[in-house]
Amino acid sequence: GTHASPEPRSKISMRENLARPIKSALILVAMKEEAEPFIEAHKLRRIESVPWSPLLPIVGYSGKIHNLECFLVWAGSDSRYKVNNVATTASAVSAYASIVALQPDVVISAGTAGGFSSRGAQIGDVYVSSKCIYHHRRIPDDIEDEHEFGDYGLGNFRSPPLGKLARRAGLKVGVVSTSDSLDYTMQDLQVMHGEGASVKEMEAAAIAWVCHSLKTPFFALKSITDIVDDEERTSQDEFYENLAMASRNLQSKLSLVLGLIQGKSMMYWRWDYTKTAGNDDSL
Repeated sequence: GTHASPEPRSKISMRENLARPIKSALILVAMKEEAEPFIEAHKLRRIESVPWSPLLPIVGYSGKIHNLECFLVWAGSDSRYKVNNVATTASAVSAYASIVALQPDVVISAGTAGGFSSRGAQIGDVYVSSKCIYHHRRIPDDIEDEHEFGDYGLGNFRSPPLGKLARRAGLKVGVVSTSDSLDYTMQDLQVMHGEGASVKEMEAAAIAWVCHSLKTPFFALKSITDIVDDEERTSQDEFYENLAMASRNLQSKLSLVLGLIQGKSMMYWRWDYTKTAGNDDSL
């Protein structure tokens, strides 16, 4: 068939993939509003004959950015309810279909999110993930059989260490926490606080699981639209104003990040702790 096989990547270790120079990037977004500024800025073209099942609602775009082959895949619009396909199910399917078809060197979950002011988040900040977790998958461990369902529920997907990239691009670094609900329970909040989450959203951990399975380097890039632990809830109008601003910030930081990562490996961006502090000439 015309579909690329997932085989080539699966024979290589994640470590080898983290060490390879990046020539292609896949950006996954859940909301059309988050994708549009980026598509327009880089004049990306819609992929007409999609390399996945045409029954899926996902929509692909492609183009060259700073010599990097870029694909942007939007999870599309729900055929029944005519809303963005947000949350974990659509994003996992979108990630799987597009990674298998396009074989990117790196995957980025890009979007807007809530932030915790208690961890220093402010509206308009853009975060790169240190790890991605779930805060709503509460599954007790099976002590008898030593099944680690608790940790499986949390996910604990470490992103590659990207400290140097964050410094170069002016990003904050933090734990990104995922669930399928816009609101949260007290137990959710306890998990987020316990895991040190700075960012709360609805897709990253699901995409991280797919990338982990397919041995594809992954990180999340999230722009803050509202403050989760603010006593005053953001009004609808304020939210949409913040969404427009956060989407613009996301677009500019994403463009900057793509320019920096092209041609370099993910491993290039880790701090080299063997050098004395403040004496890192590579920045």
